[in-house]
Amino acid sequence: MIRTSTLFLLLLSMTTLAQAQSGPYCIQGRFAEQPYFSDNEIVEVKDITYGQAMRWPSTTVDTLKMDIYMPDPTIDPLAERPFIMFIHGGAFFAGQREDMASICRDFARRGYVTATMSYRLGWDCDPNSGLLICFFCGSQADKLRVAAYRSVQDARAALRYVAANAGQFGIDASSFFVGGTSAGSVAAIHAAFLDQEQADTFCPDCVPAVGQLDSGVNTIYADYTIQGVLNNCGAVMNLDIFEAGLPMPMISFHDDGDCVVPSGYGYALGCLNCQDFFLAHGSKEMQVSSEQNANCFEMNLRLNSLNHCSYPQSTIVSRSSCFLKSILCGTCESASSNDVNNTASCMDLGTTSVFTPGQNGPTVRIYPNPSRGQAWMDVFGRTSEDQVEVQISNALGQAVSRFTVLPGNDHSIALPFLPRGMYTVIIYQGQSVGQPQRLIIEN
Repeated sequence: MIRTSTLFLLLLSMTTLAQAQSGPYCIQGRFAEQPYFSDNEIVEVKDITYGQAMRWPSTTVDTLKMDIYMPDPTIDPLAERPFIMFIHGGAFFAGQREDMASICRDFARRGYVTATMSYRLGWDCDPNSGLLICFFCGSQADKLRVAAYRSVQDARAALRYVAANAGQFGIDASSFFVGGTSAGSVAAIHAAFLDQEQADTFCPDCVPAVGQLDSGVNTIYADYTIQGVLNNCGAVMNLDIFEAGLPMPMISFHDDGDCVVPSGYGYALGCLNCQDFFLAHGSKEMQVSSEQNANCFEMNLRLNSLNHCSYPQSTIVSRSSCFLKSILCGTCESASSNDVNNTASCMDLGTTSVFTPGQNGPTVRIYPNPSRGQAWMDVFGRTSEDQVEVQISNALGQAVSRFTVLPGNDHSIALPFLPRGMYTVIIYQGQSVGQPQRLIIEN
């Protein structure tokens, strides 16, 4: 299923992301490092069931759910939005979808629809083992393989559910991203790139235990396209899953000396090198593979750190927002950084534009805001007796109204009636441009 969903990527050249034309979501100010929507403009839809499946190795049947976060569709003028699925960590036996709620909200505030999903957990290992997992769970290596495979089954099923119900949530099924932390990142990467033949080589026992990758959780069949991956301290079982010439836009965050998921090549859960779980290729290995295949890859590597997943969420959100936006705009370029606090800036990236605000221009006050009908405006801070121009633009940066305000008419200015949506009002006078003001029409 997923190979069909990503076939369109094969039509692109190896340098496609740096040369591609920008898409419909290359919008100035949106999908950038700063929030576009306020926290109270985000809608949550929780406890959505996307499938059921036997837990394995037990016979318990788990009901699998997700939570969705999105900009309020009553104020968001975009009918379809890009989508990000986030998957929590926990070594495939611990964790919960609520662990990713905060980052889901962060990206929803930037304009995405996001989701965090539950998946089947457990592989006969005590979830309280901590680093002692190396000693107590070494005999479970084969079951760990099945648990990892099973998480990919669940992630694929969740993505199919979202694609099949994209219209309900205002999602563009041709613009999916996946991301996760630790084990969740392992699941996300493999959900994007793994095929059944590669999976069978890695885990011959998986199909007899839990079935094919794209079966057993739900019976939904729906196409979607994954455009990029957010990898926070994850790894892959085999670099062959990144087929030569297949674009692999990925942003990675990793601690150089991670003893849980190696940043290079080593045993997953190697920790104290006490047990041999399966060998894995971490972010540094994936970066090399990407460079060999001329694919866009951003590496954020914390040197001299033995921690696991230590990058602050603020850095992850800032850099990932701009990386994903560069994919949406067709300007993705590979990069590397060792600065754990290295934030990004891409507010100005976009093919649609509005006036750049100045520091000394006039300002406006809009009321009521939000408005369910007529809205009014007052002008303050004229720099001269020259007339001022007012421009109202929609969320795509397209001007929908422009008019002149003469001196002496600065108060109680009736704005034109507008369709429901979110708008930007900018006032300028000569070379001075005022600070943009957001206007929300709810009628």
